[in-house]
Amino acid sequence: MPVQKRAIKEKDKLKRKEKILKTAWDLYKSGDGQFPTVSVIAEKAGLSKGSVYLYFKTKDDIILHLFIHQLRQWHLAVEQELEDCPDTISVEQYARVTTRYVVENPLLLRMGGMATGALGEQPGKGAVLDVKIQLAQILDQRSQLTSRLFPGLTMGQWRKVHLRIYALIFGLWQMFYSPPQVRRLLKEAQIEIFAVEFSQNVVESVAIFLKGALQWHDDNS
Repeated sequence: MPVQKRAIKEKDKLKRKEKILKTAWDLYKSGDGQFPTVSVIAEKAGLSKGSVYLYFKTKDDIILHLFIHQLRQWHLAVEQELEDCPDTISVEQYARVTTRYVVENPLLLRMGGMATGALGEQPGKGAVLDVKIQLAQILDQRSQLTSRLFPGLTMGQWRKVHLRIYALIFGLWQMFYSPPQVRRLLKEAQIEIFAVEFSQNVVESVAIFLKGALQWHDDNS
């Protein structure tokens, strides 16, 4: 009986933690890119500020966990779409599938910068380690999917490929995303190289990178 009570309690804790993260994400989406304070998150979730701190030690801790949570949502979206695909898929098709979620949810990419900043604030070792462990798990899961679609690379090689694809996507966002006022300035200055839409550029870039990785393997095997 005590074990059952503990299990129920842990389930309730998980639900409350998910509620805090969902509330933070909803507020972030409606806040024009400004991440809410812990007080605002607590009020909107119907909790005390102290209750939020029982689950997350700092605001940066919330940002890191929310970032990983959104990375998992990204992976699940890709996984579900790939499960409906045939056993063979072109590199271009894969690039569209793997980037669709972030194109439709660009706040995840903006959050990448905040997550990097949060890690730079020297949070507890447990938070840093948790982020890296969960990211490694996501890379493993994505590698298992693509090894079925594009056989030939080892799991270790696929992990490196996907880590670099993540880095490429976040880097492209930083390079090509500009707020409307900046886009107007670039247009007036006729700096056309930055006028490419992110959604178009990211699909092309991921496809080019993946083709290169597969060709490199073929040439060196």
